[in-house]
Amino acid sequence: MNTNPPSILSIDDDPLILKVLEDLVTRSGYQSVTTTNSDEALRYALDRKFAVVIADHNMPDMLGADLLHRFAQIQPSSSRILITGIKSLDVVTAAVNSGEIFRFVTKPWISAEMMATLHNAVQRHELIETNRSLERTTLDLNQKLSEANTRLEKQLRELEAGKRELDFSHEALKTNFSRSLELCQRILTTFNPLLGEQAKAALKIAQIMAETHYFDEEQKHVLEVSARLYDIGLAAIPSGFMMAVQNDLDDSPPEMKTIFQNHTIHGQTLASFVDLLKPVGDTIRAHHERFDGKGFPDGLAGEMIPWPARCLAVVVYYVTCGLPHEQAVDRILEQSGSAFDPDATRLFLRCAQATTLPRLVREVMVDELDIGMQLASGIYSPTGVLLVAEGYHLDESTIKKIRNYNSSSSLLRQLLVYC
Repeated sequence: MNTNPPSILSIDDDPLILKVLEDLVTRSGYQSVTTTNSDEALRYALDRKFAVVIADHNMPDMLGADLLHRFAQIQPSSSRILITGIKSLDVVTAAVNSGEIFRFVTKPWISAEMMATLHNAVQRHELIETNRSLERTTLDLNQKLSEANTRLEKQLRELEAGKRELDFSHEALKTNFSRSLELCQRILTTFNPLLGEQAKAALKIAQIMAETHYFDEEQKHVLEVSARLYDIGLAAIPSGFMMAVQNDLDDSPPEMKTIFQNHTIHGQTLASFVDLLKPVGDTIRAHHERFDGKGFPDGLAGEMIPWPARCLAVVVYYVTCGLPHEQAVDRILEQSGSAFDPDATRLFLRCAQATTLPRLVREVMVDELDIGMQLASGIYSPTGVLLVAEGYHLDESTIKKIRNYNSSSSLLRQLLVYC
């Protein structure tokens, strides 16, 4: 920003008049430039900016009005003042029209009035310059705004296209994620049908619990995914070995007990390949922790156990205990405050009362089949032919056929029946 005082150019063929004008200009606080020659004044206009130009009308080489007209073509924003001793209205009008004069001053003038005229002329010049600067700024801003709007429209189109791609990718990821979960459940079911059925039952209960207001969106996701995958770590344990440990974990040899208890750690690792959300793995790892701190694998207690894991612990016990519903509920109530979080217990019981929970299943050997048992899964031949449908109530004839088939094919080991 220019801090120098405005410059005023004075043109008069009388040196005394120029001296008076120069004194008025400097006393008014402005820079003064003087000349007695019109051509020199025009050369000044090409080299230096003037806020005000004062010209005598009766110059020997050029009329003042003509000089100011030419000056206006070079510096249109300058304020032009014409001085003359001629008081004819026609002369004044012609001079103003031809030179685009800001003020017409007649000789002799009053110094105070001339100084006021100079101030007004400078203010006019500054106002014009400010307006032109604002116009330039406005035009520049409008241009930039137009360019920005064009870029914005392009970006919006790109964002919209990107959003469509993201939506498509998101849907594809959701589909792939669901398929991955389904694949894990099928692997678990193929490895051990009982574990697969228990996981299905656990998922149904977990979904009912997750719909309550006790879970935020992330916890809801964590509980549902963990209910699908909580026993995925058991897929690495031989079926016979696992069955022996599950039937009597407390009396199992220490090395067998350690292998079984580590399945939650293996499950945490395997789950990370399916769901990157860390709380899912943490919940799977902690679903065998006890509220009193006597669980495994880390001995966590109370609220140190993640909330979804505390809820999953109740659900897992219910679907794996092998007891009828009423007995299972009684056992859960007995262990509330020790094995199970009382809040998780109350939530489970509330959901159990409000909805129909999945039927519990248990695994039996072919030799253990008894009349009246109801199959929890169908029996298929090696080629995939359905032999006995799920839900079928066994009678003596059917049991005999199953045992005969098992003797000839040696393919059936365990069967799933409803408790």
